[in-house]
Amino acid sequence: MSVTRRHVAEAELTSAVAVLAADENARFADLFGAHEAGVAVARVVYALDREQRYEIVEAPLTDQGHTPISDVEPAAYVEECELFEQLGIRPAGDKPLNRVLMPPHAEHTFPLLDAGSRAAVPRELRAPHHVRGEAFEFPFGPVRVAGWESLYMGLVTTGEEVLDLYLFHWHKHRGIERRLHGLAPDQGLFLVERTEGLSAVATACAYCRAVEAAGGGKAMLPVAAASTRAIALELERIYNHAQAIAILCQTTGLSVGQAQAEIALEQLLRVNLAAFGHRYLFGVVSVGGVRRGPDPEAITSLLSPAVGELERAVEALLKTNSHVDRLETCGIVTEEAARRLALVGPVARASGVDVDSRRDQPYPPYSTATPSVPVRTAGDVLARMEVFVAEIQEARRLVVELLPDAGTGSSGIDPGRGSGLGWAESPRGETLAFVALDEAGRIERARLRPGSVRNWRAFDDAVRARNVFTDVPIIEASFWQTVAGFAR
Repeated sequence: MSVTRRHVAEAELTSAVAVLAADENARFADLFGAHEAGVAVARVVYALDREQRYEIVEAPLTDQGHTPISDVEPAAYVEECELFEQLGIRPAGDKPLNRVLMPPHAEHTFPLLDAGSRAAVPRELRAPHHVRGEAFEFPFGPVRVAGWESLYMGLVTTGEEVLDLYLFHWHKHRGIERRLHGLAPDQGLFLVERTEGLSAVATACAYCRAVEAAGGGKAMLPVAAASTRAIALELERIYNHAQAIAILCQTTGLSVGQAQAEIALEQLLRVNLAAFGHRYLFGVVSVGGVRRGPDPEAITSLLSPAVGELERAVEALLKTNSHVDRLETCGIVTEEAARRLALVGPVARASGVDVDSRRDQPYPPYSTATPSVPVRTAGDVLARMEVFVAEIQEARRLVVELLPDAGTGSSGIDPGRGSGLGWAESPRGETLAFVALDEAGRIERARLRPGSVRNWRAFDDAVRARNVFTDVPIIEASFWQTVAGFAR
């Protein structure tokens, strides 16, 4: 487990990325920027899973424009759009950019990351598209059914089949990365946990590991604290997958199955409350350790009955033809698309991509408590549900295995200047965080990349795959991404 850095000139950045993009053992993970000493710096992160390390390629960016990175690494397109919105620097040429974070007519409401004035205003509302012939664009959202996040969908159709899809996520943008600037790392945790509330533990773990690495990374996290973090991560995985299954039942109109899954979900949330004092596991992780350890008796007595309740519901669901028929061949994401877009988590694993940062980029306690990673190949909604079910069983096993070693504890960090990369496997897949601290130990730059940032870009491909209007909510439930985690 390691992180290596390589500095290149601006003119060499695209060629350096092209080499990594062509390497079948390298997986694109992130692209982001920062202003440092008046110069914009881009960082491209790749995961070399076979070598159990991340590689960061760094290069300065100028107002003259860089060669589009997404020309050689298509998975980086959204991040390239973010670079322009956050730093005001766009690639050379006339390649159109989508609005990703910035709401229309609000350019000056969201300042640059260094709080400077915006020299350039994003011109594009989105990359141009044309609706021709008998097709028309059906607007849906951003206000949707109660409980579903704000999201605009432009569904292009001739009546029922979805021919194309356009998404606007910016309604959930809160400028969290900008708001973290200048805070002490422990102060930043409040915002970090709320970046993607359903992945609060994973985002907090990635962020804290980045801060700990920025502080020199010399102090080892106590075994008890490392085990506690992992237990909270696995409980978060279990309840998220249970909620995804319940919503899948809702989208297929299976009210009885939905009720049974929601009963199990409520029991799982009560496990979280009894074990850690919060239904959604906020406030568990701290910089250098954990704020509290789990209640072993609560987990031992409550977890298995709650998971058993869910397993009985799933067994009945998989025998219900009216449910299974709606899932099979619906919302297919091919293995080629999953690799090209660098997808992570259950969405990738259901499409035949065997990737899991707990195993591929291990850290304690996952370096010894290695999870079994379920993989399916169909790439449809049913395959994603099967991955959810298998991961719930494996997560329960890990919780039981790690529980004897869990407890409280913390290690100190150096408050001086430094930067570091952290990661964790959320219910949605690999979550990354990069944190740079100034001389006073305050946040100079914080980059948060939840799994939703990687996976949303495949949703439109899945919807286009010969699906109709009523398939769209089923596909969205099976992806189980958050708009907040994308727009942050």
